[in-house]
Amino acid sequence: MRWLCGLCLFLWVLPLAAKSSYEVEYRLSFDAKSKVVRGEIRLGKGADRVRGLNLKFGKAYSQIKADGTLKAEGERMLWTPPKQGGSLRYQVRIDEKRADGTYRSYFPGDWAIFRGDRVFPSARVRAVKGARADARLRFDLPQGWHVDTPYFPAPDGRFLVEDPERNFDRPVGWMAVGEIGTRREVIAGTEIALAAPKGEGMRRLDTLALLNYNLPAMKDAFGSLPAKILIVSAPDPMWRGGLSAPRSLFLHLDRPMLSENATSTLLHELTHVATRIRGQAPQDDWLAEGIAEFYGVELLHRTGGITDERLARLEDDLRQWSGKVKSLRVPRSYGPITARATLLLFAVDREIRERSKDRRSLDDVTRILIRERKVSTAEFIAACEKIVGGKLKTLDTPLLR
Repeated sequence: MRWLCGLCLFLWVLPLAAKSSYEVEYRLSFDAKSKVVRGEIRLGKGADRVRGLNLKFGKAYSQIKADGTLKAEGERMLWTPPKQGGSLRYQVRIDEKRADGTYRSYFPGDWAIFRGDRVFPSARVRAVKGARADARLRFDLPQGWHVDTPYFPAPDGRFLVEDPERNFDRPVGWMAVGEIGTRREVIAGTEIALAAPKGEGMRRLDTLALLNYNLPAMKDAFGSLPAKILIVSAPDPMWRGGLSAPRSLFLHLDRPMLSENATSTLLHELTHVATRIRGQAPQDDWLAEGIAEFYGVELLHRTGGITDERLARLEDDLRQWSGKVKSLRVPRSYGPITARATLLLFAVDREIRERSKDRRSLDDVTRILIRERKVSTAEFIAACEKIVGGKLKTLDTPLLR
């Protein structure tokens, strides 16, 4: 009887869910010769549930047109689509040059690497109460080109854009299109995709070997990992570093997976991807960067990648590098600040383990912070105190004042 009641409830809720959704298709087309990229946001079935979209367009966008009415308000556009559905169309420049001459996003012609939030504008949506977007992402590519995104593909070749935290799903994260090569493997229940322009020497198998050792330990530490993580790489003139985004990250081809000082940019950025912890205010940035660097080292130590002696030497190096740091609460974490934050977190972890007789660790604190996402220094201290049942000596420091 319980099974029959459950089935009836499911059949009753299913049409209600369908009635509260509307179809959205995001579309990108690429012209390799002109390096022009055209974007489109198309509303389909259920479009009458959408009253309007307030979209933010930056300087990279041009030739914005739409069905229905379109009203400009500075960098924003108010789009009122027809009730039966319609589309908004534009051109977008992928190239995003930094002050130092390198690029955050780049389209030389035969490939392109960029973030979804570079090519799809952010939007505030007015819709029927409770209505949610059923979003898909489609690419129109020249013959022979390939594509990968942080999302899983549907049978029709489009990508399923899902963000449970938002009613209006928007494609974000790193993406790679063009003459690229991709290798995939499932590690600790997560699909890892490694993509880079062909012939540029991405060390795909080396990367997978490192991840096979460390991703299971990362999952144990955090409790879960994203279902898919896309790692994209490219050569100059892309920025010579690592940048994380939702379910994805960029790592320059020349960046070593393990640096000479035993830190790992790859594991640092993967920690950002897995935890998505951010400082609540600029002065809390030390926490997100410190946690990422802590686990970038600690996971290597747990899995045998570095010895106790190597870890001790690394801590000595961090101590020397950050010797002049008086406070962690600065508007933006940089090298010495992150180094000092990492040392503090090592000390916090040891105190938690000692006071709990190894039943608790910084992992338990991090899991609390993961649920909060945007975290203040005070909330971090409170989470630590909750785990040990009292104040920590290591957190009674001028560094956090």
